[in-house]
Amino acid sequence: METNRKLTVVRLLVLGALVAGFNAKPASAQAIEGKFTLPFTARWSLATLPAGAYSFTLDKSTNDGMVMVSRGRQTVAIIPTKAINYITSDRSEMVLEDGAVRELRLAGIGLALLYPAHNPRHQGAREVSQVAQNIPVSVAKAGR
Repeated sequence: METNRKLTVVRLLVLGALVAGFNAKPASAQAIEGKFTLPFTARWSLATLPAGAYSFTLDKSTNDGMVMVSRGRQTVAIIPTKAINYITSDRSEMVLEDGAVRELRLAGIGLALLYPAHNPRHQGAREVSQVAQNIPVSVAKAGR
């Protein structure tokens, strides 16, 4: 009876190790980390970010393009990406139009993350002014 109990415990431990191994992310999976400074209050999806220095993290092991934005050590927003394009630009930058983030270009990994315009009210074509501003972004890969 004691042997069966030990065998059952060993089986459970092996099964647990297998499940943990299948659910683990590969060691080569990396996050992209970056920094940017907003010179003015800006909208990014549904978040409003006051002027100041920020950092962000994009987990490359996921395909949803979620960007976690932090100010200091505090996470201030988790931004879903609408679409992802491949780019060949050599500059990482954030593109803002009318005070809203429309695109985050990450040259080091060849991706541009796209964000829809957030319009709290419907605007006619003549009311919308397309003023664009590019803000430099510093990007680094971080091992996980």
